[in-house]
Amino acid sequence: MITSVQDWLAFLRDSHTATGFPLIVGGLALMLFGWRVWKIAVVLAFGVLGTFVAGSFIPSGENQLTYSLGCGVACALLSSWPTKYSVSALGGVLGAFVTYAYLERFGMSGGMLWGGVGTALVMCTALAIINRRHVVILVTAFLGAVLLMSGLVTWLMTMPALFGTFRSMAAWSMIVVPFLVLVPTVMSAFYQIAEVRRLQIEL
Repeated sequence: MITSVQDWLAFLRDSHTATGFPLIVGGLALMLFGWRVWKIAVVLAFGVLGTFVAGSFIPSGENQLTYSLGCGVACALLSSWPTKYSVSALGGVLGAFVTYAYLERFGMSGGMLWGGVGTALVMCTALAIINRRHVVILVTAFLGAVLLMSGLVTWLMTMPALFGTFRSMAAWSMIVVPFLVLVPTVMSAFYQIAEVRRLQIEL
């Protein structure tokens, strides 16, 4: 059961190199055309988050995967209506996840950690409600970038020398991995914003 980034990397390492192709294609599709299919992307994102969170809390066992997938399906169904509100909630949840990852890396724990995460959740949700169009684009750009980088890592793992260099850089600085995801996210966001403005579409 995949319940962390390390589990995801282990899954990518154990997967066939052919797995990288659909991940890259899906990532590029979201990065280029995410604003066209943002409702589907939001529902799928909630499904994945629901499965991830449930897998983190449900004890390991033969029923863990079944219960986790059930929670993921429930979250996806709940987020499907109305999508314009669920995308704001997704923006807040993603902001809280990113904040949790960084605060934990800086050694925070207990009330201070969860206080910071709660503040980030409220602030990011509020910003998402005010700027729904930009949140739609940022969410699809981020999800696309994660899929793209996952596919590239799958291929990179077949080259031990290059993958060893990447792991050393990631272990040496916690900025490396976020930077590699941030760059395609920003590029995709700028491209999608330009397309939406050019076509004068209201999201």
